[in-house]
Amino acid sequence: MGRVGLLRIQRRFFRRSPDIIIGSWCGKKFRPEKVAARPGWQAIPAVANGDLHEIKSAEILQPGPAALTDGLDHLTRIIQDWQQREGA
Repeated sequence: MGRVGLLRIQRRFFRRSPDIIIGSWCGKKFRPEKVAARPGWQAIPAVANGDLHEIKSAEILQPGPAALTDGLDHLTRIIQDWQQREGA
C-alpha cells in the first residue's frame, strides 16, 4: 500500500470522525494508548472521549460461528454502552 495509501486512508478516517474505534489484531494486542498517541488523533471524538475498544481476535476474526455469537455480542455491548453514555 505504501505511505501515500496510508495517508489517504487516514484522511478519510479523520473526515468520518468516528465516535467509537474498535481494534482487533491477530497475534498482537490492541493498544489504545498507541492509537491515541498518533499525531492529530486527539481530534477524533473516539480518541478524545476514550472510546477505543479491543475485541479479541478469537471472538471476531476467526472463521466459524464465534464471530456471529461472541463477536457480535461484544460489539453490541460496546455500542449500547456508548449509546447510554451519550443519550443516543
